[in-house]
Amino acid sequence: MESSTKSAIIKSVVLLVLGAIVVAGIYFALTRGKKSGGSEEYQLTAVDEITTIELDKTYPADARKVVELYAQIMRVLYNEKYNDTQEEKMLSVLAGIMDDELMANQINFNKSMSNEIESRKKDGYTFSTYQVQNYEPDVVTVDGKKMCDVDCFFSLMENNSRINMYYTFYLRRDADKRWKILGWEMKQDSN
Repeated sequence: MESSTKSAIIKSVVLLVLGAIVVAGIYFALTRGKKSGGSEEYQLTAVDEITTIELDKTYPADARKVVELYAQIMRVLYNEKYNDTQEEKMLSVLAGIMDDELMANQINFNKSMSNEIESRKKDGYTFSTYQVQNYEPDVVTVDGKKMCDVDCFFSLMENNSRINMYYTFYLRRDADKRWKILGWEMKQDSN
């Protein structure tokens, strides 16, 4: 009888320990769910989406995505409200997708971009929409470096007038195989 009593006591202790583990597991699952549920309720703003980009970790995968990121940044800069720190972060991301040669020819990139955007906003400009070409660009090799061009359509509003602009962006792959904007030119401007 002693062995069955010991066995019953051991079984009871094991069941209590297992019960405690289950209760603790349920408690942690519920409290963890509530914490992450609260963070899911916060919606990133358009400004947050740009200012939280870390190009070292999530650089655009191809040349078209680089041009798309450029267009997204410009749309946010033209249309959204943001503070000086946020503007600086967005312009830093913008500079990060530019070719070193292009940036070397810029005098105070952030200040000149900020002034241009502020001037355009005062003139009543808003960024309506954009469309990046939907086909893969042809890649050529120039002086040992891969290059391509990507077309993009921009639609701006100036007060109540629509301005359609077509740009060709020239991109070059850097040593890290990242496409960078080397320059651009307007193809056509029509109202």
